[in-house]
Amino acid sequence: LMKNPDADVNDLMEALPGPDFPTGGIVMGKSGIRHAYETGRGNIVVRSKTDIEEDKNGKQTIAVTELPYMVNKAKLIERIAELVRDKRINGISAINDESDREGMRIAIDIRRDASAEVVLNNLFKLTLM
Repeated sequence: LMKNPDADVNDLMEALPGPDFPTGGIVMGKSGIRHAYETGRGNIVVRSKTDIEEDKNGKQTIAVTELPYMVNKAKLIERIAELVRDKRINGISAINDESDREGMRIAIDIRRDASAEVVLNNLFKLTLM
């Protein structure tokens, strides 16, 4: 803006495509960012960064490596365990906190008879992931 005081929202979005949260996460959609740049206020939906991994035996694991801002890892793990205990989410065999000084990682092991994609969608729906 200092170099180009006449910059519009498109120029601003090109230079700053979105906020940079300290815990990472993936920003879903750009309309909230655009609205925030235009009005000074906006809702930005952030999801956890996840990967579905499969070992040589075919066992699937959902690896969570980034969380939305202000989501507490311990409370998230507790919430997932509660959902499994109450049978609101099926298909999870274990949850492990594999975080170390290299980075944050939550490993969610999927039962062989379940679909990792379905479990992940339910986690997005029922938790703060």
